[in-house]
Amino acid sequence: MLDRFAGRTPVPQTRAALLSVQDPFKNAGPFNGLRSKSEIQDRIDALREDAQAPAISTDDMALIDAILTVSDTCPVALDKLRELAGAAPNLTDAVERLSHRIDALENQGIAVDTLMFEASYGRTSMEYYDGFVFGFYAVDHPQLPPVATGGRYDALTRRLGQGAEIPAVGGVIRPDLTLGITGGSR
Repeated sequence: MLDRFAGRTPVPQTRAALLSVQDPFKNAGPFNGLRSKSEIQDRIDALREDAQAPAISTDDMALIDAILTVSDTCPVALDKLRELAGAAPNLTDAVERLSHRIDALENQGIAVDTLMFEASYGRTSMEYYDGFVFGFYAVDHPQLPPVATGGRYDALTRRLGQGAEIPAVGGVIRPDLTLGITGGSR
């Protein structure tokens, strides 16, 4: 999606065809879903607006790409992000929130010097999260997927049309993995 909004890949042909049609409901057949015609039209209008938006600039894409490559222990990652914020002051508040979060973890006795931070974590598997995300891994079993994952998803209720955002955090623990790691039986 970033590639598309940066103009690095073209709009898919099917979307371009939909957006070019004056009356997308002509010859569409009967309505049989839960969305109304006006909801569908609103979505088409939003897609048309997206298609008219200017591409993300090369400089902004370079910054986004640089942020997404940050992957290191928390202190080192924080230093890298602070360096990026020096060139992009609009990142400063987010970087300082991360700094406070790292301090809070350290104050709880967590060894942040060995705790990994990955800016792109969850991009392809945790899409509905819109805040801090986490994953717990079995260090002695690197071949396994995360034993637990989760994060913040405050905007989910707003995105689902329920009005205001509701503060929310959630996660999942995969008990089958924990049993296999500890040698327990099922």
